Amino acid sequence: MTTLASLRAALRAGRAIADRRAGRDPSTQEAATPVRAWLTEAEEEMGTLEVRLHLRRVAALPDEEAAALAQDFEDRLALADLAGLLRTAHQKLLSLYPAVPEALLEEARRYPLEADRLLALDGPEQAAGLAAFLDDLAGFRARLRAALRAR
Repeated sequence: MTTLASLRAALRAGRAIADRRAGRDPSTQEAATPVRAWLTEAEEEMGTLEVRLHLRRVAALPDEEAAALAQDFEDRLALADLAGLLRTAHQKLLSLYPAVPEALLEEARRYPLEADRLLALDGPEQAAGLAAFLDDLAGFRARLRAALRAR
């Protein structure tokens, strides 16, 4: 699992370097059209991760300890991916301001922080927090879709 986590970190770093070399820097103001396209794709990917995490919540943990650990690890990776998407979505939404509501920007800023907080929790605390987080995220995704269509 450590090797997999290390490889994922290296892959993320490599993608970030390639994006910057290609002129895509999320910390700078970007043109609206590619930002909207990226946000549309990211919203769909967020939905996929959200559904995956919802399904894991309702499915019983495997009886075998190794399988339960592997499932927990996979869920944590999905939540970490979701946090990364949300972080970049916030940066990209800043490029669309003032065409998007300020409340949406603030909401997008808070979600990666909440996902990071959940990653630090274990057991029932994480399960309860994750349920509320995923329910709130569904609403955020709907508001994001509406904002992208409205302008």
